[in-house]
Amino acid sequence: MPLPVLPPAVRVIVRGWLNSNQVLLRSPGAHVLVDSGYCTHAARTIALVAQALEGEGLAGLVNTHCHSDHMGGNAAVAARFDCSVCVPAGEVKHIVPWTPQSVWMEQFDQRAEPFEFHDTIAAGESFEAGGLHWEAHAAPGHDMDALVYFAPQARVLIAGDALWENGMGFVWPEDGPNPHIDAAFETLDAIERLAPAVVIPGHGPPFGEIGRSLATARSRLAAFSADPVKGARYAMKALFVFALLDKGSMAIADVAGYLGGVPSHRRLAERFLRREPMELAEWLVSDLLRSGAIRLEGGRAWPTMAA
Repeated sequence: MPLPVLPPAVRVIVRGWLNSNQVLLRSPGAHVLVDSGYCTHAARTIALVAQALEGEGLAGLVNTHCHSDHMGGNAAVAARFDCSVCVPAGEVKHIVPWTPQSVWMEQFDQRAEPFEFHDTIAAGESFEAGGLHWEAHAAPGHDMDALVYFAPQARVLIAGDALWENGMGFVWPEDGPNPHIDAAFETLDAIERLAPAVVIPGHGPPFGEIGRSLATARSRLAAFSADPVKGARYAMKALFVFALLDKGSMAIADVAGYLGGVPSHRRLAERFLRREPMELAEWLVSDLLRSGAIRLEGGRAWPTMAA
């Protein structure tokens, strides 16, 4: 299927699964970037953004949410381009002071550099960039404080991890009623009401014809709501592959120790999966091999997708 046509001032830098996409909204003398990728790939992000800027400056950086793959490059981008940083208002409690964010990173074995922000944006507010008026809409679920940005004139949605072409960012499992899943369903309903012609996801290329994507995301959420264990398996696989993308690879012999040592994996195992680290590692590697998410070489697991 051909890629949908975006307004000329909207440029998407498609990355992989460790780094979010970057969206450059070009305005004369006031270019704005949405999301900055993962901290360890900041040099690559800066090079790609500089190329898209074509020698011009960057006025601002706006985040859809403050997960490590979307804001990890904030500090480096702001320093390189001397631009302002704007974050969703609800995310401030997670990044000021930085200690809670650092603890969160330790829980999930992820990294991010501390950064300063100069402004916040909340649902119901808006900004001008790329010759378009962008509305901020609440998008809780994957991140309860996330926003999406919608340009009604062009019917373009910058969706972050609220909607991908083949799903959405994982939602943390809970025993019993899950407010994260309920919120994610509401977000999908809100996106459907906006009726975008083009969705720019946080990962993967832009897409149109959102009906199938919404159906896929809703089906997955319904399955996770009906069976939290299924949601826990999905979350563990997503987090482990993310770690492989960050580390490059991992010795198969080290997987059990890794799962037992990372608090988020340990919680998933204890609350939902009820397996010891060695048994859990065997299941995880086997399942990821079967799905094609990893390959084995030299006694190590390697991710098959782009970072």
